[in-house]
Amino acid sequence: MLWGNKNLYLKKLFKAFLRHKLVMKALIFDSNPITLEQVKSKVSKSKQISEIYACDSAKTFSHLIETKNPQFVFVNQEEANKIKQKYHVNTRKFILIVEPNQTLELDHKALQIVDALIHAKATDLEYLILISALKLETGKSRPIYKFSSPKGTPPRLTPREIQILHYLSLGKSDLAISNELQVGLPTVKTHERRIFSKLRVKNRTHGVAQGIRWNII
Repeated sequence: MLWGNKNLYLKKLFKAFLRHKLVMKALIFDSNPITLEQVKSKVSKSKQISEIYACDSAKTFSHLIETKNPQFVFVNQEEANKIKQKYHVNTRKFILIVEPNQTLELDHKALQIVDALIHAKATDLEYLILISALKLETGKSRPIYKFSSPKGTPPRLTPREIQILHYLSLGKSDLAISNELQVGLPTVKTHERRIFSKLRVKNRTHGVAQGIRWNII
């Protein structure tokens, strides 16, 4: 009877350990309270995330990232340029929050840390897909200088392609770009296919990241 109780206790202990091990935490850092709430609301809808912490000051951010050890960290561009290298670990993913009509200007240090980009007003589904994709990568080894400037000759984009890539970095939809440039939607899509082909990417998020790496935008 005593051994049976011991087995039951060990099983409960093991289940508790698994629950603790599978807890995924997210930390959102933005000085803009509106953006902070927007992103928090989107992230909270993901079943992948068990705990969410939000802050609007560097001091609180440093405390939370060190004590709570979140796997996902959402930051805006200004804060991304201030992140300390010691916070960059293999089990942590940094997601850059891109504000509407914001031009991306990341310094070399930030490029080493950022894993993905997401528009502040992206749909719930886009947030869910991003979190799920990054969770699959969590724990896998990655080079420290992942986003450092690549070697070789940069892809040659036309002025129009650079303009469209810039609009993509602002989170504009194909329709919005079409209206902005006063060209047809099929024309925009054709330009995007050429951009992705030249940058050797499959989607706009990776395309923007490559554009930043090559200093095209």
